[in-house]
Amino acid sequence: MLKRERLRNILEIVTDRRFVTVDELAKALQVSDMTIRRDLNELNTTGKVMRIHGGAQVISQQDSVEKNYMQKREINISEKKAAAEVASKIVQDGETIYVGPGTTLEFMVAKLNQKKLRVVTNSLPVFEAAKKNPNNYELILIGGSYRRVSGAFIGALANNQLRGISFDRGFVGVNGIKDTSMMTANLEEGQTQGLGLNRSRKKYVVADYHKINRNDFYEFYHLYDVDGLITSPGLDPDIVKHYSQITTLYQGSE
Repeated sequence: MLKRERLRNILEIVTDRRFVTVDELAKALQVSDMTIRRDLNELNTTGKVMRIHGGAQVISQQDSVEKNYMQKREINISEKKAAAEVASKIVQDGETIYVGPGTTLEFMVAKLNQKKLRVVTNSLPVFEAAKKNPNNYELILIGGSYRRVSGAFIGALANNQLRGISFDRGFVGVNGIKDTSMMTANLEEGQTQGLGLNRSRKKYVVADYHKINRNDFYEFYHLYDVDGLITSPGLDPDIVKHYSQITTLYQGSE
């Protein structure tokens, strides 16, 4: 079987099954595991499949209608909580932190256990989650134009407020990460998040592994400009190696 035909068959199998293991592909195409791994790495590099531990899964195309934050909250919950747990432990007592919009970041602020913090956010859901945290943190909600689908305040008013604040650490979520590109669905929301990162001494992106190697509409920041990518377990070792060369990679436990 020619390589071109083999790659086409792999893509068809992954698309049909949504997820497939290396062993399953090797048996179906009657080639070695090593050959399948090389083929999957090539398809992953070209953005046709997503490599994960032990196999590959189909890359979801950008939704024609963006899911709202209530819908996103019910997706990949265990992976989001694993990434959120790691992010919450990076914060040091007494710091001022910026937390952008995103359901993983809602889980993060709920898990914060430091004695004293100042938490600044432009996300109403993140603010509500932080308000329920049993620790009596100082909370600041940045105002602006309200974007209902994500629950975020964005635009000139929000940006002007952020420009006057300095943060010890900034945490943002993404809709997708592809190589060095950090991507979101809305230009203005991305610009506000980028400003929050620019005002932070240490910068982090928090995303479950399903967001890795996925595109979206607007590139708002570069991964090599952040201090760490915080994600959940489950990434293929080759992908871990690739992104570890761009920034520091933090992974949650199983």
